Formats: sequence, structure tokens, C-alpha cells
Amino acid sequence: MSLYGQQDFDDWSSCPSRRQSTISTSTVSSASTSILFQSPATSPGSRKPSWQLYDDVVRLELNPYMTVSFLRNGQLFKLRYSYIDVCKDSSGALRCLELGGGLGQQTPFIHAFHGTKLPVPHLEHPKDSAEYPLRVSFLENQTIQTSQVVFMTQLSYKFENWEDCVSFQELLLCSKLIFIGGMAEAKSKGRGEECISQNLRILRGPNGKRVMLYFANSQRKDLKRYVSIPLNCVAHVKPPKKSGRPVAVDLNPNFDYLAQMRNLHIQFLDDNGQLRPAPA
Repeated sequence: MSLYGQQDFDDWSSCPSRRQSTISTSTVSSASTSILFQSPATSPGSRKPSWQLYDDVVRLELNPYMTVSFLRNGQLFKLRYSYIDVCKDSSGALRCLELGGGLGQQTPFIHAFHGTKLPVPHLEHPKDSAEYPLRVSFLENQTIQTSQVVFMTQLSYKFENWEDCVSFQELLLCSKLIFIGGMAEAKSKGRGEECISQNLRILRGPNGKRVMLYFANSQRKDLKRYVSIPLNCVAHVKPPKKSGRPVAVDLNPNFDYLAQMRNLHIQFLDDNGQLRPAPA
């Protein structure tokens, strides 16, 4: 197993320097990058737009909007925006998200990324149920700037339609989301219970390599983490002999990080959040 991070993408998900996409309305080249935050002497209204600060900017136009929620000094804030600029430097590293188009908003809302580890957009509820909101969050506190105030907080993005939610994940992960399914439970031999009530995502990088991703949330605290499994590590997929039993996925044992997990048993959910009978 592998803790999901930048190292998992080095050989399969290196983004091209310019991402061409139907959701891109402002992919602009720049000769140099700039500092992320304003200096105290810079007035809020004078901050340059994102396409003048970064080498690669892709704009996600939202239909019709997205709501960002966060806590500040014990108070809950909910702000609506109509687009998200995904800003990267010359190496393709994600630098920040700039949210704009909000009613009455004079300055952008900035969600900054300082580390090299790729941030994983966390889906709070298993996909397949219309009762749950399309909310994406992050497991750790995030760096936020509103006007000239910079602070750390938990935040989430709530989308109004599934297409925007998917596009947001794909832009952050620089990969195509080709499958998502709600899991009731996933277990593996040698490690016991891996997760309950989670999503299983399969991502395809620009070079075609695919990775299976899920969040291990029901084991000890030190094992609560994202697990990524390249699909070329999958040896066999065994359908259950009886309806309602888990699907068994056998993994090749010749990878160091799979030494403790030779197979994985997955029980999926149906569209109503119930156990999905597996094909006989």
C-alpha cells in the first residue's frame, strides 16, 4: 500500500505544461511566477488577476455556482462563487485556487498550497446516493486568504451538480476520473478492516496509467490515510459465488507496499446507499 502523495504520480500523472480542456477559459503563459500573497502595502483592489501571476491557469466555470464553507474565530462562513481558477507554476505544481465571481466580492478568495504533496480532494459521502450533498473537503487544515487576512482552517466545497464536482477533482489530481463507486466496506488479509462507508475512485493519468484510490478510515488512527493501488498490481478480480457477497481483488505480491495486503474484499453500495448485490 502507499500513502497517497506526490510520489505516487511521478511515473504516471505528470501534467502537460498546458492543459487543454473544454472547461479552460484562461490558459495563459507567463514568463515568471509571482508571490502568492499581497504585501501589506498593496491595496486589495490592486492585486493582479491569477493569469498574470502564474505560468498555467485553468478556469473552471461553475453551473451555476459553488459554495465554500469554513470556520473563522468560531464562526461559520458560507460564500458563493461562479468560477475557480486552478493556478500552477512552471513545473506543473499546484500553487493555489482562486475563487471569483461572487456577488459583492471585491477580492478573490485564495486557497493556497505550499507543500509538494498532492492534495487529495476528499468526498465526504459515498457516491451513489442523491440524498448526500456534493461536498469536497480536505483532511488537513488549509491555508486561506481573504482580502489581506491569511489563516489556517478546515474548509469544504459544495457543488450544485456532479459534473462540476468531477471536474474539480480532475483538475486537482491532474487525472481523469473514470470510475467511482460507494463502498459499504473494504477488507484485506493481514490488516483487518480497511474502511467503511467510503468511495472507491479509479483515476487515469495522461500516460494512461490507472490507479485505484480509497480512504482507509476504520483502523487505528495512525492508519487513517489514503491508499493508492496501481491497477497493474491487480492479478485477478473474482466475482462472488452468491449474491450480496463481496468482490475479491487479488493483488500481485511482488511490490513492497503490497507485502501486507495480498487481496482486497469490497462490498459496494447501491444507488440508495444500501448493500449492492454483486453479480453471480
